Amino acid sequence: MDFVKVASGYLILHVIRFLCILTFWPIMKRMGYGMTFPQVILASYAGLRGAVGMSLALMVVTSSYIDEYVKDIILLHVSGTALLTLLINATTTGLLVNYLGLSPYSDLKKNILLSVAN
Repeated sequence: MDFVKVASGYLILHVIRFLCILTFWPIMKRMGYGMTFPQVILASYAGLRGAVGMSLALMVVTSSYIDEYVKDIILLHVSGTALLTLLINATTTGLLVNYLGLSPYSDLKKNILLSVAN
């Protein structure tokens, strides 16, 4: 049951991040960031979740004042979210960039750049 909670927490984090970015999107446009809606989608999807959380979870695990069960649950949820972010978000962000049309290079330019680099 805890793994279902980790997966649902992972999905809820995506929704919360999207809603936060969408809420502040008009303010960011007025400040000069000028994000388009596809960029808002990409920013909410591609943002990494886990580096700071993992360090805080490891601090909790080393504490002697917290019950072992609570330590295990915190470590499970934080590491599960970080793992899902690496497995799902990191591997599919390139596909999302292409799908949203955010790639600045055409396929021809990409092939030319690859041939020059090799």
